[in-house]
Amino acid sequence: MSDAALKISPDKRAEPLLFSVLGGAFLVFMTAYILVPIVVTLIMSFNDEAMIRFPILSWSLRWYDDFLGSPQWTDALFNSVVIAAGTALISTTTGVMAAWAFERYQFPFREALYLLLMLPLFMPGVVLGLGIAMSVGPVQIGGYPIYGSRILVMLAHSLWAMPLVFMLMEATFRMIDNRIVEASYDLGGKPVQTFFEIVVPMVSTGLISSALFAFVISLNEFVMALFLTDRDTQTLPVLMWLSLRSAGTPRLAVASVILAITVFACLAIILVWYVRQLRKTAR
Repeated sequence: MSDAALKISPDKRAEPLLFSVLGGAFLVFMTAYILVPIVVTLIMSFNDEAMIRFPILSWSLRWYDDFLGSPQWTDALFNSVVIAAGTALISTTTGVMAAWAFERYQFPFREALYLLLMLPLFMPGVVLGLGIAMSVGPVQIGGYPIYGSRILVMLAHSLWAMPLVFMLMEATFRMIDNRIVEASYDLGGKPVQTFFEIVVPMVSTGLISSALFAFVISLNEFVMALFLTDRDTQTLPVLMWLSLRSAGTPRLAVASVILAITVFACLAIILVWYVRQLRKTAR
């Protein structure tokens, strides 16, 4: 081995350690950057005063009682949950079918269709929300106006959620053993039967993750909901923004805590399901 190689080797051995240290430091910074505002918001939700002020001088559950006792805020939370559940159902169903089609079949204009599926993900929410509002504003079905309905917001949120489901499920489908699927077909299994009885159990982790990600995206989306909801269907983020413009009370902190808890609950479900599937695989 040459002297030049001997001189370079120690530096090369030091590179992984340097990258690990930098990566770890960045991870600690990002974790603190995310958690500190959440912790401050959680503390602020127990403030007994009428205005947002930190540090707080007295502790109380006053604003939790106020939130739960207000029909306006509980209705907004209900709207958010219903719209998020509908978005998860729509985007997961369509995203899974699209991903399975792209994985299993070849068809004309495949690249153009792929770009079309991804396009809404890169469009600003204000463009999508305003465009949808102007397009369907006067439209009615059976005398029922589309604008301001929950289903319209579900479809709008699915424009962002569905491409994410599609990308996640496409990667998931690539990891399954296609020989099992082909064996099912050879033994007389119908395509639909094979998909639900063979494929779905193999991709259950990706399926659950996709649905929960779609749920969280819709739950926290604000811009499109601002354009597409009315007083009866406005979501919690929309009501928070409108309330912030008039009076910044600790009720906003309570609403933020509820949204954050919902997000953490979804992440916990994904983690528990993933660990459960790993244990099944290890047996």
